[in-house]
Amino acid sequence: MLLTLPVPAPAASSVPADGVRAAVPPRSGRSAPGGSRHGSPRSGPVGVSVTAEDALTAEGARARLRDYAGLRPLPSAERHRADVHLVFADRFTGATLDLLRSLAAGAHDPEAGAVLVTGEVPDRYVLPAVQYGLRGVVARTSAGFDAVAEAVRETARGNAVLPSALQGRLVDQVLGLRSSVLEPAGLTFSGLGTREVEVLRLLAEGLDTADIGRRLNYSERTIKQVISGVTGRLGLRNRTEAVAYAFRHGAL
Repeated sequence: MLLTLPVPAPAASSVPADGVRAAVPPRSGRSAPGGSRHGSPRSGPVGVSVTAEDALTAEGARARLRDYAGLRPLPSAERHRADVHLVFADRFTGATLDLLRSLAAGAHDPEAGAVLVTGEVPDRYVLPAVQYGLRGVVARTSAGFDAVAEAVRETARGNAVLPSALQGRLVDQVLGLRSSVLEPAGLTFSGLGTREVEVLRLLAEGLDTADIGRRLNYSERTIKQVISGVTGRLGLRNRTEAVAYAFRHGAL
């Protein structure tokens, strides 16, 4: 089943009460029907590529998309120009993942998302599919085309429309990645090491390097080396930018 979560989108949504709408990281400058993440109206309709396992399904989906304001189906030859990729698959297999990878690699817009109309997504494909742009999953056997069109609109706005069970599995896999890969290496999802996060947190609290060294039982020289390592690796100019980076990426 699906449920609706509030997201910072300017336009009202018609996602049904059994549909999931979840926020995803902001995208680069592209606006969507009814508004944009930067508050300016969209200059044109959402370009939608359609890929299916048979030509009849693909043509039928393109015909239906024309019935929805703000959505423009693209011919197959122009799918690289799509804002959203709409994919129909009876089952999610390795070939489906390869297709998502190909669509992402060939897209002019690296932030173009994909909506998949399919059955169950196996656990082993959940995280890779999201990495290749999957932002929406609609149940092929139970959802009408209104739900498909709304998932496309939400994806264009930078949101995700995922079944609640799939969200839970995705969260479980992300947490597993943190505990099995990142934490043993002393890393966090922000790309900062755990000691780097400790130092930047104390910088944000207003402590100087000498105070931080005393608090963490390191020499002041070590603290300065930690800060220098962060700014140099991430191309930041100073400590203030390092602290701001940590805030932006959820480390603080």
